[in-house]
Amino acid sequence: MEEKIIVSSTSRWLLLLLICALNGYLAQKNTDPNPNSGWTFSKQESFVAFSPNLTLEQDQEIMFSFRTQSPNGLLFCHLVEHFNQSVHPLLRNYHFCAELSHGFLQVKYSLNQISDVMNLGKALNDDSWHSVDIFLETTSGKLEVTLDDLPSTSIYLRAYTQFADVKAILDWTRLRSVVSFAGLTHAVAVDHHQFIGCLRSLKYRELIDVTWEVSPTIVMQATPGCQDLCQGENPCGEGRCVNLYTSVHCDCSLLDREGDKCQYSNITAVTLHGYEWLTYQLYSEEEKTLRDRNRFSLQFKSDRGSGVLLYAVGSIDAGRSLEQYHSHVIASVHQGTVKASVAFGDDILEQTMGIGVDDSSDGWHNLTIVHERVKVEFYLDGVRYVHETVNDMYYLGLDPIIYIGGGKKFVQTLGLQVRQNFVGCLKNVYINDHSVLYELRNNHSFSQLHGNTDIRYGCHRVANISLTFPKSKSFLYLSGYSDRTFSVQFDFRTVRETAILLSAKINTVDSFGYQVKGFFEVWINNTLPMIKFVRSMYYDSIANTTLLHVNVSDNQWHTLSFQLKDGQVKISVDNLSLPSFSTGNGSTLVKTIEIGYGYSRIYAEHEGFVGCIRNLVIQKQFLDPINLMERAPTGGYQSGLILDGCKLVNYCLVHQHCQHGGRCLSDWDGVSCDCSSSAYQGKYCQFSRYHQSCDSYFQSGWRRSGVYVIDVDGSGPVEPTYVSCQMGISTEGDYYGQTVVEHNLHNLTKVRGTTLPDIRLRLTYRGMGFVQLQQLTKTSAWCEQYVQYRCLNAPIGLGNLTNFKSIDGGVVQYIGEAGTAFTPGCSKGTCNCDDESLVAQEDSGFNRIKSQLPIGEVTVYQYTDFSTPDSRGTLTIGPLKCWGNTESLSSSSVTFVTEDSFLKLPGWVYGDLKFSFRTHQKQALLLYQSSSNGDWFKVTLEAEDAIKMEMQIKGKPVLEEILDADQPVNDGEWHRVTLELSAHEVRCGLDSQRRIVAIPFHNNITFDGLLYLGGKLYDHGSYHNLPGLAGCVKGLVYNGKLRNLTYDVYDDMPNILSGCRPRCSPDPCQNGARCVEMWNDYRCICTNEWAHSGQSCEININNNAVTVTGDSEAFFDLRVSSNPLEMEERIVFSFRTQMYRALIFYMYDELNNFIQLEVVESRKLRFTRNNFQQIFYKDIEVPGITQPTWKQVVLEPSKIIVDGEVTFLGLSNNKMETGYSTDPFANEEETVKPSRPAEKLPPFLRLYLGGTPANVTTLEKFTGCIRGFKIGDHPIDLQKNSQDIAGIHRGCKKGCNVNLCLNGGTCMERWGEGLYECDCSRSNFAGKQCELEASGIFTGQSVVHYEFVPYGEAAKTNTEQFSFIFKTNCSEKTMVMLMIFSKTKGDYIMISLSNRFVRALWKQGNNLFEEKLKGYFCTGTAHKFIYKRQGEEMWIKAADIHSIDQSDWRKKFTTRTYLENMNMVLVGGLIPELTINMEQKYGDSNQTVNFTGCISEVTYTPVKRESNIVIQPMKELRDLKNGSITVHGPEVLQCSPVDYHDPSQTTVPTTLFPTTSTHPTLGVTMPPWNIGGPRVYIIGKGNNITSPRPTTTTTPTTTTSMTTEPVITSAYFPTTEQGPTNVTLVLGQIITDTVSYITILIVSSVVTLMCLISVLIAVVMKRLRKGYVTYDVRKKYLDDFEMKEPLNHSMETYSPIPPPPKKDIHIATWDEFSMVSATLGPNKKKQNGIAPGKVHTLPADLKNTDYPVQTTFLPEDASLKYPVYNRKKNRPASSISEVLEEMERQQKAKELGVDPEQIEDPKSHGEGELEWDPLVDRTPLTLGIHHDTIYETQDEDSDGRSQATSSESEDPLKVLDQQEDLLHEYNGDSGYEAESQRNGEDDLDLGESLTPPTPDSSKLYYDITGVTESPKCPPGPSSSS
Repeated sequence: MEEKIIVSSTSRWLLLLLICALNGYLAQKNTDPNPNSGWTFSKQESFVAFSPNLTLEQDQEIMFSFRTQSPNGLLFCHLVEHFNQSVHPLLRNYHFCAELSHGFLQVKYSLNQISDVMNLGKALNDDSWHSVDIFLETTSGKLEVTLDDLPSTSIYLRAYTQFADVKAILDWTRLRSVVSFAGLTHAVAVDHHQFIGCLRSLKYRELIDVTWEVSPTIVMQATPGCQDLCQGENPCGEGRCVNLYTSVHCDCSLLDREGDKCQYSNITAVTLHGYEWLTYQLYSEEEKTLRDRNRFSLQFKSDRGSGVLLYAVGSIDAGRSLEQYHSHVIASVHQGTVKASVAFGDDILEQTMGIGVDDSSDGWHNLTIVHERVKVEFYLDGVRYVHETVNDMYYLGLDPIIYIGGGKKFVQTLGLQVRQNFVGCLKNVYINDHSVLYELRNNHSFSQLHGNTDIRYGCHRVANISLTFPKSKSFLYLSGYSDRTFSVQFDFRTVRETAILLSAKINTVDSFGYQVKGFFEVWINNTLPMIKFVRSMYYDSIANTTLLHVNVSDNQWHTLSFQLKDGQVKISVDNLSLPSFSTGNGSTLVKTIEIGYGYSRIYAEHEGFVGCIRNLVIQKQFLDPINLMERAPTGGYQSGLILDGCKLVNYCLVHQHCQHGGRCLSDWDGVSCDCSSSAYQGKYCQFSRYHQSCDSYFQSGWRRSGVYVIDVDGSGPVEPTYVSCQMGISTEGDYYGQTVVEHNLHNLTKVRGTTLPDIRLRLTYRGMGFVQLQQLTKTSAWCEQYVQYRCLNAPIGLGNLTNFKSIDGGVVQYIGEAGTAFTPGCSKGTCNCDDESLVAQEDSGFNRIKSQLPIGEVTVYQYTDFSTPDSRGTLTIGPLKCWGNTESLSSSSVTFVTEDSFLKLPGWVYGDLKFSFRTHQKQALLLYQSSSNGDWFKVTLEAEDAIKMEMQIKGKPVLEEILDADQPVNDGEWHRVTLELSAHEVRCGLDSQRRIVAIPFHNNITFDGLLYLGGKLYDHGSYHNLPGLAGCVKGLVYNGKLRNLTYDVYDDMPNILSGCRPRCSPDPCQNGARCVEMWNDYRCICTNEWAHSGQSCEININNNAVTVTGDSEAFFDLRVSSNPLEMEERIVFSFRTQMYRALIFYMYDELNNFIQLEVVESRKLRFTRNNFQQIFYKDIEVPGITQPTWKQVVLEPSKIIVDGEVTFLGLSNNKMETGYSTDPFANEEETVKPSRPAEKLPPFLRLYLGGTPANVTTLEKFTGCIRGFKIGDHPIDLQKNSQDIAGIHRGCKKGCNVNLCLNGGTCMERWGEGLYECDCSRSNFAGKQCELEASGIFTGQSVVHYEFVPYGEAAKTNTEQFSFIFKTNCSEKTMVMLMIFSKTKGDYIMISLSNRFVRALWKQGNNLFEEKLKGYFCTGTAHKFIYKRQGEEMWIKAADIHSIDQSDWRKKFTTRTYLENMNMVLVGGLIPELTINMEQKYGDSNQTVNFTGCISEVTYTPVKRESNIVIQPMKELRDLKNGSITVHGPEVLQCSPVDYHDPSQTTVPTTLFPTTSTHPTLGVTMPPWNIGGPRVYIIGKGNNITSPRPTTTTTPTTTTSMTTEPVITSAYFPTTEQGPTNVTLVLGQIITDTVSYITILIVSSVVTLMCLISVLIAVVMKRLRKGYVTYDVRKKYLDDFEMKEPLNHSMETYSPIPPPPKKDIHIATWDEFSMVSATLGPNKKKQNGIAPGKVHTLPADLKNTDYPVQTTFLPEDASLKYPVYNRKKNRPASSISEVLEEMERQQKAKELGVDPEQIEDPKSHGEGELEWDPLVDRTPLTLGIHHDTIYETQDEDSDGRSQATSSESEDPLKVLDQQEDLLHEYNGDSGYEAESQRNGEDDLDLGESLTPPTPDSSKLYYDITGVTESPKCPPGPSSSS
């Protein structure tokens, strides 16, 4: 029913007066006519009560009236006061009460445990008077209740029917009772609410038909009369006063005012932006009730067409059944109108009102909905619409929360026209008499704002609503855009430095003209906008990227504009544009774009956009964010977006939670961390990704040795490092992983010799510093380090001459096992080297005391009395090796023998929790932590491969995680369980599986109970019916330390044992049986229950095997029994064969009953038996029956089992038991028919195995192997019974043990020989092992011609298909690759190739079809071509061999006509007789040529469904088995266009440790390490150092927080891999003064200044000197220097970083020694056969005549047959001055006519008897570089890189001796100075200015006139510069 009343604006005041009058009437109606009667209850614990006088026979009746606004409250209650239980033994409890519950009247009667409840009425809390009459008839138990004027309702109480005599229980003559109203007089077990309101007319019946008004004897805080607090002066002014009994409330809804007293005229208004909404709590959940009077009103203003205004829904109980009735009140703006709806169950009253209400210029709109019982009135701007419901359920049962202005995730509800949030302004929002906005502004808890943290008061225009992308994978996907012109523009705001903003797919054209799909992406890349364009998504394509230098990650709004037009792309940010670039003509957008993410979905987790976007305009169309959130355009959708006003905060500026170098990423609600570039994981990168040691990896299931990354301190500050892991190290009966750490001291380093100084060596360990090494040794169970000292008359003198120190400074004075009190010695004794023997000796051993490992420093003092110059000592220190873990040693383990045994331990209070377990159970309680407050934590074994961790904190589950292992964890091996705690996250671990779980508490645990290990017993068994653990536990770590569980085991615990005592280790079971651990016993489960038996499965009948060759006599004929009943016993045997059809066995008895088993059809076993005189058979499919593998058969009367697969026979089993016949199966076909005598023989059971005698069967004899034949419990000894049978051999030799046939070939056994043959018929290969590829190299002159006879369906087909592989570089003409031809019809299919396409020609009769595939196929790589036809459709495709499966087919319609008699295939081209009949353009030799390249795997199948007809011409060519193949032209050799991989030859790497683990290594390789050498400190001059020392410059080195020590270049390490090491010699002491940074800066400045001055002086001197030289050298480089080392040495030093490449240093360039060459003649090529640039060691017998250096100085004069040699130094000349000195000596000898050897050496300045006088020469000593090899001049190879190799064949000790000879000979001044250049490109200028002067007696000049220029030496490595 609807009534519409239009009220003009001028008469709105009349409506107001009418409503006021109505309210006045209602107020008068509800006013108590006698205000002084009754009681008012306005406080908690207020009540009135009296004690009735009851008799046994009287009925009970109580009457009263009530009035209230509260939905819950106790009205009355009759209770028994305290009573004596012994006097009333039958009474437990009693109460008889009535109360309001959710607005219903609820009457309850309860006696002992029996209760009855009656519900009446609805919405009784409407502040109206309601009368109640409750009558109980005590004789029958009938309870009758009357409410108001409604008919009475009655029930019979169950207590009166179930108890025999209620009066005996309730003896009112001896019981005292009390009746109370509104509350209870004393504490009893009755749930109730205090009644707030008025009660009156309290009456009670005591006698029959006599009632009287109650006069309460007890009054508690109750006020007489029904008090109306609104009487008198209205406290609400003009507003309506509402009496709440405890206070008053003012309803200001009709006054346009607000306030507690309606005192404010300034009305609160709010602006909602579409992402905010309001809620009002109508009541609490327990106060939910039905209402028959409701009023909702609000004023709104908006300029949007849709939005939710009001949303209140709920359901009500009809009271008649469990059926719930829907109710709602909904109002919304929809397309410019207001749609309102009120629902009463199925009756929905809807009204559409107004026009253009979305025009905000029209001002405010007023909407009011009034519900009063059956009538509903809708008001909009003075227009009234009246409806009435026809449903008698006219109540509204709304949920407590009412939504205003929108909400979140509205469900689809009747009456809800839209789901968008409201955008606009609201004011005067009232729910009944409560102002929602006023209460919101005054922070009342009933009114709440959602979707935003700050409400915007007042009415403001809404603009620039933004979309928020709160997470990295939030995105907006829009579809429907496909145009060549496309534009998108939007504003964005973010703080992320890297994110993808926009992506779009695009269609473009590649260079072949094909259409391809590419994509654009717009990125923020390190705060800068970037565009990326990829032309093709499906094959390799160059990505073009361009950056715009504008910081857009500054939390400010920026504008992005993207345009695609006419193949040009342009992007701009904040009006700054990138240069446009082309995507190609015809480029179009492919329907969709994605904002905030990309299409490939392969980005890093954090690369999605996080931020806000607004003002989104696509194709010049604005997209409204609210509409997008509600319903994206067709085909589009959004994921994870929200509307919140862009509350973007850069939390990274506030909180820096990221640890270990993790990059902070600001999320919407905090921070996350990008840990991808660190070695850590977790929310804050707090957990290390890596284990702490190799043993930790091993215990977690990693079994392969190799390189791993470890983090020795876990989540501590030390970074991870690479180590080498050796897995499976056995110690004390367990296996461990061993960590191996190398160092930089080389093996056999010479540390003691006659010419060596006292030294100190400091070792560096690879990738580990002091803290890491100390942590590794501390946590490892065992560590060791090998030390070896080899000596020759060089005592070791531990503690005196030689001292070791560990890395922490501890003194180590022993090698091997330490003696008592660590006294000096070797392996608890004296050292061999200390006897000063002249025989080489050795002291060695493993140091294993962890606290003194590893060795970090070695101090060596030289011996004072060497007996021989050859005395020496070498030192080798092995790598540090550590294994095991102190936290997981088996010595701290315990064994739980039974499932009901467990340990009680102190509780887990803090820190991580770890333990290891081993068991064979599938389910068990492993650990349980209790707490007195109900919290707990437990770890359970849930399945054979999973555990479960659960935790409850403060009554709430915070952790419930199941971890699945990679392998079973009940396999009896150790498995590690870990729980690592951190703030807000825990990491749960099971072996290698680790999972991070967020938890709602910090790393504080609150357990205060015991920790139960292995189980926890309750009254009824273990926890939740889970058994306890039967197995072992070790390594329990909690509360920050390891607990040794053996200390917790006592003698009174018989089922708990110290240590882990498995009976299955070592495994007692044999033949692969599984050992079941019983922890005091074991049981073996045989892997083959039919073949294996015995307690340990030690009996294996399969060992009894024979080979049957198939010869005529090769079979068994056995009388197996005289009891025919054994035919019904189980028969077990195994066989292997490759026969397609053969008889395996036939067994029969004297009555001709039989069973028979044979192989048929190459894939089946056929079982045959008789049923009386009938024969039945059953075929069983056996896959791979002809494969040479064992098949086990178990035959029982009802079933047959083959390799575990059961087949039920379903055959009748009726034997012939009487009657004998020679032809028992007259009407049946017998495949085996043994001879039958005329008379019946005595009982027998006869077996033919592997065949039968002649003429018994036509079946083929068995060829193969048979083993383990057993009938019942009686095995047949096959080997014994085969001794006299020809053709049967003992054992079974396998030729096909491993498939040696390649490329898919089938291995065929040669039975009895253990050999094999390969069947290549099913592959494209030939040869003995199918190793020859069916391929050929064609040179353009050869054609493979193959003819065949098509038979059957192949003679006429329209489903032909073929394929081949080709590789070529093409030619200028089209090349024919393949042709299939019909000699009779002339039809053909031809495939040809050009530079840009593959062409397919198809000709049938007069029909000719052509199709081309464009592309580059002439790349010299393998491509595959595939053709197929199905009727009139021809399909072709060609692509790279690796991508052919993903490439697209190209279809061509031909004709359905059949191709007939296609009987010839040509590969590689055409033959002349065919080109005559071909079309000219295809057969013309000027246009078409034969193929040049490689073709393989040509396969032609004429009929699609007939796979047996396969033509393979190239395979026939390689097989050489077919005479129908012809090669025209030169021989076609084999080629291989594709690298084939034979799966059968794949080998699986073995592991050192036997395990079922499938874990590989981490897949890492050890990073490069420039090993260099240890730091060497010269601490003394040694003993016999008498030779002069070279000079060098002292260089201090500094390290942070450590003292500085000068160091000296190592001269003791025999490898060439070392880099530079800083060196300093300080005799007697080491300088340890700390150098500050300021000092370093000052010193550096001074040194730089001095260098500049030196350069200036050198330049001036050079210019002055030019006037005195006799020739001019034009220099290209200014890097002259005086050589201070042997001429064939390279200047290398040692450092952790490889030195930069430098120019070669050599002695013999023409320019450097032109004067020398002029005198001695031109240089010669080397004569000693040493290639330039090679590295050679010094031979032990080095002489002057064969010094291995480049012979640059060899003169042509044969009389000078030696290189220039420094006689004084006893070595080759090392500098120009030495060469000139030698030339002077030779010149003088020539003038004197004597041998140059007789000439005394000229003295240098300051020389005397000693080569170096410290009093004369103050030059600092320099120790040169000690090399083990002599470097020659390093020439360059063809690519400009220097070549150098080293010889490794020399004895290191000899090399060291040779190096010592050169140790101090690098400084060889002889009094002459000469210029030397190391650039081989210097040219000699012999211009006119070169005029040799006349020789002067005071100077020595050399005539070089006419000397020709020598060939230039090749340039050095740096010459290119």
